[in-house]
Amino acid sequence: MKKTTLTILIALSLLLSGNSEAQGKSRNSFIEWNFGLAYLGGGDISFPVPGTSVLWGRTHINDNNFIFEYEAGFALPSIVTGKLGIGRRFNKTDVIVGVRPFPFNLYLQSSFANKQKGYWISSVEFNPLYNTETPLSFGSTAILNFGYRWRLGRR
Repeated sequence: MKKTTLTILIALSLLLSGNSEAQGKSRNSFIEWNFGLAYLGGGDISFPVPGTSVLWGRTHINDNNFIFEYEAGFALPSIVTGKLGIGRRFNKTDVIVGVRPFPFNLYLQSSFANKQKGYWISSVEFNPLYNTETPLSFGSTAILNFGYRWRLGRR
């Protein structure tokens, strides 16, 4: 089940990415700083652990306001992290669903307070396949995240 879901997300993301480049509405690079709580657990108990990350990423938006986005960087406590998502722009708000490969989570993300130099984001994440034996989960059952993105360049 998880391989099928991941394969579908990656295929759809690649399809939207190609569409974005062909129609070329925009391609934006950014640096993002995040802070939040990761809920780690064992059995029926889950406890919050603070965390932070710094990532570099790129957002592709086509003429139909479909979004393909990817980012990678460093995080505490997991050391490395990244995200791969697809979504849609509504006026100046981006709504994205995607997968964080490590620690493995599915997420829903929204942007807000969009300004010239950057904007705020928030995301809610959960691990539908939580298993303490799976090293990709890093013990994560859920993540509540807030961040700020600084725009680096636009095409």
